[in-house]
Amino acid sequence: MNSTPGTEIIEVASGIYARLHENLTNAGIIVGDEGVLIIDSLRMPSFARDLISDVKLITDKPIKYVIDTHAHWDHSWGNEEFPDATIIGHQNCYLEMTDDQWNDQWRSKIVTGDDPWAEEAKIVNITPPNLTFDSSMSLYIGGRQLELLYFGRAHTSGDIFIHVPEEKLVFTGDVIQDRRVPYLGDSYPADWPETDDKIAELPIETFVSGHGPNGNHEDLLEARSFIHELVNSSKSAIEEGRNAEQATDSVIATLSARFGEWVGFDTLDERIPEVIAKLS
Repeated sequence: MNSTPGTEIIEVASGIYARLHENLTNAGIIVGDEGVLIIDSLRMPSFARDLISDVKLITDKPIKYVIDTHAHWDHSWGNEEFPDATIIGHQNCYLEMTDDQWNDQWRSKIVTGDDPWAEEAKIVNITPPNLTFDSSMSLYIGGRQLELLYFGRAHTSGDIFIHVPEEKLVFTGDVIQDRRVPYLGDSYPADWPETDDKIAELPIETFVSGHGPNGNHEDLLEARSFIHELVNSSKSAIEEGRNAEQATDSVIATLSARFGEWVGFDTLDERIPEVIAKLS
């Protein structure tokens, strides 16, 4: 399939596709009898248009639903390209995406960077979900049940999971990733371990995450272990009275043997002080 350069489209179950984008953000594509559901609209309108083009390689059915796994810009700032679709997210996702301070902070960070989408970020029309829920919601696409689940705060305040029970499959957004350190800047470290415990109870064999490769249940458990060890070692450093620098060194030393080869581990020292502060 001749998809957008840098992407790979994998059919993970009949009519369900993971669109993996190397070093960028993944998306999900689910084809029903009468239309298509997209999971995450990507970082900019131009990226969303590429996604739409790739959907057309699979089917000519219209895109009827877009699900935002969470509010982060690289997953949701393509929403404006789907004016005729129902855009679904958690209520907290809506609140974050309509928070001017949240939006201004992210827009300022992006437009002052040197990424090729910096100029486009200046004119993005940030478009929040127009259908929200609190704890769970069910959709039926082509007779197949999709469970939209909220287990609590983790990577953000509004992370949701798209569970396809029939296929033992879940889309995890950025909460669970395969051998990758997730972004911790907007996280809730006190809540994240419990959220991961609830995900681990799902009877799944495969997950599609917001970044990186697909994983299996064992990979999911390893991602959960990373968060548990990060939080537990941070709490231990606090109890021992270590300052931010000492705590950071201690946490990295604890995690490095098991997780040191993970993508993003080399940037963990930038985020641990914030984790420590939130747990203190």
